[in-house]
Amino acid sequence: MSGHEHTDQNKMGLVALALMIFTSVYGFANIPLSYFNMGYSAIPYFVIAAILYFIPFSLMIAELAQAFKDSHGGIYTWMERCVGIKWAFTGIFMWWISYVVWMVGKATNMWIPLSFGLFGRNIFTDANVMAWTGLRASQFFGIIGICFMIFTTSIAIKGIKGVAKVASIGGLAVIALNILLFLGGVIVLLSNGLTLGETNFSMFQSPNEKFGTPVAGLGFLVYALFAFGGMEACGGLVDNVKDKKSYIGGLAFAGAIISVGYALGVFFVGTFTNWAEVMGAKDVNGEALVNYATVTYVVVGQLGLTLGKVFHMSNPEILKELFARFAGIGMFLAYVGAFFTLVYAPLKQMIDGTPEELWPFGIGGDDEVTKTPKKALLAQGAFVVIMIALVAFGGKGAAKFFATLQGMTNIAMTLPYIFISYAYIQFLNNDAIEKPFRVLSKNKSLGILGGWVVTLVVAFGNIFSVMDLDAADGGILGMNIPGVYDEFIIGPIIFAIISYLIVHNYQRKNKAE
Repeated sequence: MSGHEHTDQNKMGLVALALMIFTSVYGFANIPLSYFNMGYSAIPYFVIAAILYFIPFSLMIAELAQAFKDSHGGIYTWMERCVGIKWAFTGIFMWWISYVVWMVGKATNMWIPLSFGLFGRNIFTDANVMAWTGLRASQFFGIIGICFMIFTTSIAIKGIKGVAKVASIGGLAVIALNILLFLGGVIVLLSNGLTLGETNFSMFQSPNEKFGTPVAGLGFLVYALFAFGGMEACGGLVDNVKDKKSYIGGLAFAGAIISVGYALGVFFVGTFTNWAEVMGAKDVNGEALVNYATVTYVVVGQLGLTLGKVFHMSNPEILKELFARFAGIGMFLAYVGAFFTLVYAPLKQMIDGTPEELWPFGIGGDDEVTKTPKKALLAQGAFVVIMIALVAFGGKGAAKFFATLQGMTNIAMTLPYIFISYAYIQFLNNDAIEKPFRVLSKNKSLGILGGWVVTLVVAFGNIFSVMDLDAADGGILGMNIPGVYDEFIIGPIIFAIISYLIVHNYQRKNKAE
């Protein structure tokens, strides 16, 4: 394999690991968005998702990581040792390419929260501002995105410590936003004599008419499941952690907080936000005042407004503005942290786990000095830069192609969770593999059951995701014949074929030699 021994100078501490997990897994924006979609009925869905998916999956990650703690290939190594190279490479290749496409999109749209943070609005929709640049908004985003990708790659090729430092800033931003929400919610709740702002306490019935059907509720359950995604990216970096013995503690600490964080966050939003009055507000023309793009700023701003009234400020609107801007800055920093983590972690695990001979142009293997997959990171960076440039300057055809590519990776990003959970089942059945850490698998039958539950839950989520849920298009919400997003299905098939051909070519060459 291509991994090299890492020195402590190129490793991160447990605090950095926990913060990296926060910025990669725990999306603060999921809280206001969930409240907007479901109100308080989002809470049981997050509880179900945590019990059926996130908690057992996190325990699987912990057990696998500890069993293969001295390997450098992360999730690839786990799968390869348990179910073979073809299964392992298909899973990790699909996972990695999905994050590459995610990078192209995120590098160009993460600047909108920063605009809200600095200016209180999206300046990129201002014709005067864009006229000053001489560029269309998409072109401006493209140039910034290219510069950011180059900067991120230049940090990543130097090793995990630089990535961890930036990711830690993102993790701290996520923590700060949650402290603001939780502490603010407690203050409002106490000041109102434990009376909640929200009066609709339906367990599964959303106040949002768009999510009022049982099928739409299942759709939100899928959203809740995948809101917990990303633990495997950081869990596979066990070889980059200084203290492997305490690694499980860092993983468990972050996982425990995230498990309850979403549900608690939604609860605290309801302490100061009445859904009908705030989320359901409309203008004089009957148009909704809150949408997916603005809901986070509306919720955090509402907290500021409510606290301003609690503290009897002469102008509580000032606090509303400050809180909304803080949300923009916090979300931007969280995106930056996640971006750095996901530029490094998936590729590092794929390159370090696979044989160097598998890769063309000598991009396999680690750099002798930095102990990172430097050539592969540079190749990845170049590919993302080219894609951003094509989307920004290639016209409508290029934009449409990228939209299709995003659809192709929608399922491909989460399908590898099934690969991991199935590998875990085989891991338990393989007595030749030492298992130094057991929680879920203390009882082998219970561990296998947990593995199958996660496998089936994620499979359900992916199957449900390919169904057309748009009532306007005659989809499930309209109770007509369900449609299917073809690219959702075609994407994983194409990626699986590519990965098979790569492995087949490698095995054929090895056999010939």
